Amino acid sequence: MKNGIIVEWKKIRHKNMLKTSLVIIFLFITIIVLKDIFINLRVRELGIESWIISLDTILIFMIIPAISGILYTSMINSEYAERTIVNYISAIVNRNTFIMSKLIAWMFCHLLMVLIVCLVAYIGSLVIFPTTDLMMRFYDFGVHFLKSALFSFFSLALLVPISIFQRSSYVPSIVATLGIAAVGVSATYLTGILPFILPWTAAFILSQPISVPNNLKILGYVIIIVFSLLFYILGLVMINRQDM
Repeated sequence: MKNGIIVEWKKIRHKNMLKTSLVIIFLFITIIVLKDIFINLRVRELGIESWIISLDTILIFMIIPAISGILYTSMINSEYAERTIVNYISAIVNRNTFIMSKLIAWMFCHLLMVLIVCLVAYIGSLVIFPTTDLMMRFYDFGVHFLKSALFSFFSLALLVPISIFQRSSYVPSIVATLGIAAVGVSATYLTGILPFILPWTAAFILSQPISVPNNLKILGYVIIIVFSLLFYILGLVMINRQDM
């Protein structure tokens, strides 16, 4: 497994996929922060918590999932398109290792994107909300963005079986990525138990600092974990049954 992860990391660095993704994320968060510093002065009246939630919605559950999903699609489908998957799987034998190595490398890339958002947003908050307690601010940013990062990553689990099923075609995964982002954010328009019965809407709702009844919270966690595991397992089953 360790060798597989190292190989995947070298592939990502060699193709500059991660570097391009991080630059795009950095530009997005920088533009938003600068806008709120110099143009959108009303954001100061809303408070730091509302500001964090707005960044979370726009970046962690819309922009980053889209870019992260495209990154993962490229990681998988380039193997089929370039036929390198045949030699790679023959070399490491275990197809499960092939998928799990990509998943771990992908999660690391996803977390790096969120880290960029967290750091730039934290620096921006020092200018926009200078009176907020530094330690409380650090805690709010760290806990909130880490939780959102994990939830947004798990919400993309459906891409694993889709990317394997489609082989060298990028279109289905990209469409699914955009659909997942749209469905997740649509949770704001749902009420009652509805947002907690789908993993994508549950991930979005549970990442928000809002009061949720314990029974719905537990339901949401179970849905996210169960569906994520099912999609990962489905991907492993498909890759093991696939003719190369």
